[in-house]
Amino acid sequence: MPLAMSSVARADAVTDWNAIAVQTIVNAGPTHGSAVGLLDNATVQVAVYDAVEAITGRFRPYHLHIPGASGSPAAAVAKAAHDVLVNRFPLQAASLDATYHTYLAAHGLAETDPGVAVGAQAAAGIIALRANDGSFPTNPPPFTGGNALGEWRPTPSYLPGPPPTLSPALAPWLATVTPFTLKSPSQFRPVAPSFVRWRHRP
Repeated sequence: MPLAMSSVARADAVTDWNAIAVQTIVNAGPTHGSAVGLLDNATVQVAVYDAVEAITGRFRPYHLHIPGASGSPAAAVAKAAHDVLVNRFPLQAASLDATYHTYLAAHGLAETDPGVAVGAQAAAGIIALRANDGSFPTNPPPFTGGNALGEWRPTPSYLPGPPPTLSPALAPWLATVTPFTLKSPSQFRPVAPSFVRWRHRP
């Protein structure tokens, strides 16, 4: 499915490019479904945040401080989102490039707007930050859980289409991916429940 500009008016560039990011993730297919897609979108959104924050200066940057940032926040948003999406979805680069250039033209934004450089710096900073975050490891072993009390296990599928019934977990590596705001994946993990004793009643 090619990317396209929506005819529906949206609040601002942030929501415009959130919609574009979501469609890009959908276009990538089942390997980026569910929680994996949330990881992709989070990476886009922190780059967008740093791009806007660099220009407006209203809050603290998430990762990268860009001194002397200026230009259109909308141009910065478009460039930051575009560059992160191209980095994560290189097979969609041509569609994303077309969407980016069309977006700038449709909103009266010049390709040379200083905000474009700000967006590029914000995206580069986040891409570098997340480069070794543990996501998308090469040939991860399948995780099929177990049969003990409290352990995850594959379940039957009663709906047509993917995933096949009794499939292993989609992305168990998410458990060890570097968090975006927490200090560790287990920072707020609840204490394990006490041992449950099952009683057979007559």
